[in-house]
Amino acid sequence: MHRYVLGLSLSLLLTGLLTPLCAGAAAASPVVITFAEAPVYLWRDTGRLIAGRGTPLQANDLVDASERTIQLVAAGSTIALGPDSRLFVKSAAELVLLKGWLKVRGAPAQGVKLRTSLLQFDSSGATVTLHAAPGSAELFVESGEVPVTELVAGKAQRSTRLPREQFAVKSAALPLTLASHPPKAFLAAMPRALFDALVSVAASGPANTPRRERAATFDELAPLLAEHPALLQQVQRRFQGAPARGPRPRLSNALF
Repeated sequence: MHRYVLGLSLSLLLTGLLTPLCAGAAAASPVVITFAEAPVYLWRDTGRLIAGRGTPLQANDLVDASERTIQLVAAGSTIALGPDSRLFVKSAAELVLLKGWLKVRGAPAQGVKLRTSLLQFDSSGATVTLHAAPGSAELFVESGEVPVTELVAGKAQRSTRLPREQFAVKSAALPLTLASHPPKAFLAAMPRALFDALVSVAASGPANTPRRERAATFDELAPLLAEHPALLQQVQRRFQGAPARGPRPRLSNALF
């Protein structure tokens, strides 16, 4: 009896110790490029890098899919980023679609959080196609149910739960508008690769270290972040803190 109690106590103790460690390890899992047909451009710190399959991404990376669709894994969720799309990695569990198209299949228990300048949502247990353009955002819930929060000047406003097969559009001047199916224009513009079901692809082998291509400038990054003032300020501070290499780029106060 004493041995049983002792063994149970040790088991409970180890469980209590290991659970937070495992949770911390899961939370620390990086965003990884699992598929790329061509080199992926990546802005990190004050440089532009060339990345590929197996590259782990870091917080504050800005990813440019260029002309191809790429696939990522983030917080157990599978993500396809369409051509001519750009993504900002806010953290391992939160991504910002700056421009273009994205499809996510959220992990059942806790998916990755996604947002544009106008809305944000939790992808847990849902498959969603998201489109971001200047002054607008559209999303289609292919499966599951998604809580969507509208953003005004970066601050959360009204929230709406969107069930399966619902379509929503948000423009800067209007509240979220809902429809029972996506319009023809949305479907016609969607990249063909995003019509397919997302299949997880494992990035086998050692991590692929991205190669520095050249130095980056704030001037080339500022237009990509024009609708995200907080990210814009963050990137500006990055360049202001870098060693001087000629005149520092300046940010107009009108953007804030």
